[in-house]
Parts: sequence; structure tokens; C-alpha cells
Amino acid sequence: MANFMIRTAERYTTRAQNRIVDRLRIAGAIKPANAAAIDPTGKLERRLLDRMVAFGAVVSEGNGAYWLNERRLVDFRKEELARLLGAVAVVGFAAAGAIAFGR
Repeated sequence: MANFMIRTAERYTTRAQNRIVDRLRIAGAIKPANAAAIDPTGKLERRLLDRMVAFGAVVSEGNGAYWLNERRLVDFRKEELARLLGAVAVVGFAAAGAIAFGR
């Protein structure tokens, strides 16, 4: 069950990451001189873009234009996976505790 939850959550966030990254790469926004405007398509993408900017994987030029920092993107993806696994672990421990105390 936990493996299914991890895969589902990972796919969901990874797809949103890939959409943002793909849009920036297609626009050629991989350095400050080529920063491009992108508009997130939903709340998930908006929150994810904000996290990517805070982490430094995507750099905001302040005028609505962004560019992709490929080096920081690798670290961001590792951090996101660790964050996801931590959340799944908490849910798993809570479920185990509920089962243990429910008997």
C-alpha cells in the first residue's frame, strides 16, 4: 500500500515539475539572458514554482520572467523526493499506531 502511495504522489509532483522544466527549456530559458515568462496552469504548479524559486532551481528575474538553474534543479529533485518519502513515512507510522492502539 505504501509503495502505491509513494509512486502516485511521486508521479503527480514529478509531472508538474517536468511541465515547468519543459516550458523553460523549450523557451531556451536556461540562463539569465534568456529568461522567459511562464504561467503556471493551476494551484499545484503555482506552489511548485514558488518552491522551485525559493530553492533556486528556477530563478525569477522579478518581471514575471524565469530561467532554469540546471545545477540546482538536480538538488531540488533530490530534496522533493526526500520530502515526499518523509510525508509517506509519517502517514505510515500514524496508520501503524492506529492499528496498534485499536486492538
